[in-house]
Amino acid sequence: MNKEELLRVIVESTPAISASWIDTLSALLTPTIALIALYIAYQQHKINQQRLRHETYERRLKVYKAVQAHLSIILGAGKTSYQECTLFYSEASEAAFLFDKSVMDKIDKIYSKSIEMVGLHEKLYPSDGSPGLPIGEERSKVAQENGELLKWHIDQLGESKEFFAKKLGLKST
Repeated sequence: MNKEELLRVIVESTPAISASWIDTLSALLTPTIALIALYIAYQQHKINQQRLRHETYERRLKVYKAVQAHLSIILGAGKTSYQECTLFYSEASEAAFLFDKSVMDKIDKIYSKSIEMVGLHEKLYPSDGSPGLPIGEERSKVAQENGELLKWHIDQLGESKEFFAKKLGLKST
């Protein structure tokens, strides 16, 4: 017997074994393809999340810069105005669409404290040129509240850097 005849005899004598292997491999092919497709879909999902995060980074950074600019103006001048508060809020309001609720809550708090600060400053130094509160207990109380709000805003300058570093996915310093 030559090699070809021997091989033919072996293959013909074991048709059940070769058919069962083919059936087994055929049965495993469909779940294997499904697992590969699932893995590819998962990887595409991760890539899409990273792409969205990358595409919104500049817009998120713009919100952070609006917060920092507003707080820096208050730090530099020791006061703010209704126009500056309105400008700040309009520049930072996009946060509602880019971040979770905590960021918009922080912006709302900074805005309301800034408006409160404008009101107190207006009592002390009216913009229409009229005399403010006369020297006395009430003026001292308003001046103290204004000073506390100024300190609060100054504290927010550092806190917002750390807060936004976490929200932007950056390491805080």
